[in-house]
Amino acid sequence: MLKNILQQIYPLAKHNVIIADGLFPKNKYLKNLILTSNSIICCDGAINKLIKHNVEPHYIIGDCDNLNPIIQSKFANKIIKITEQNSNDLTKAINFAKKLKLDNIIILGATGLREDHTIANIALLADYIKLIKTVAIISDNGIFTAHFKNCQLNTIIGQQVSFFSLNLNTFITCNDLKWKLDNYKFNSWNSGTLNQATSNFINIKATDTIIVYRAFEIKK
Repeated sequence: MLKNILQQIYPLAKHNVIIADGLFPKNKYLKNLILTSNSIICCDGAINKLIKHNVEPHYIIGDCDNLNPIIQSKFANKIIKITEQNSNDLTKAINFAKKLKLDNIIILGATGLREDHTIANIALLADYIKLIKTVAIISDNGIFTAHFKNCQLNTIIGQQVSFFSLNLNTFITCNDLKWKLDNYKFNSWNSGTLNQATSNFINIKATDTIIVYRAFEIKK
């Protein structure tokens, strides 16, 4: 079910994966996206989860101070140690992906467990699209993507959709929804949440960058 929905709303070209240290995906299709990716970049805290699933990354990113000696020895040629503390490990991984000129980035494990990390990772998508043309956070429950102003997104009739903006002066227009938005102003983070698609695509006009969540839940 998830596979069919994701392929319909977010067609995947050849992709690259970044594994963050949140909740590791349970869905078999999402796990398979790791195995079929061109490159696997792992935030250092997530390496134990990859090993548990018998997957070896191409790169391990972070300060790596908490990696045990066995892992450090085994993956010595794959560790990219970045000690600066002005950005989180996921941002370091994104910057490294940009350096490698990678595109079509799927971020897994960016949500769940630490709620403060979840909020930060989702908010940072607005910065990541300035660095990587196509990037998404995907979990077992849905997909987050960021968009600069106007866009058209694939949806499924009845799909649960939410909109977020870090700029509370953002206005959004989207008529392909159960509750239409007509030059609607974001007064708070949750102003644009809990809507529903009424078409197989939604046309969005916004005055600033927005983050869109498309749930894998479809209401008939």
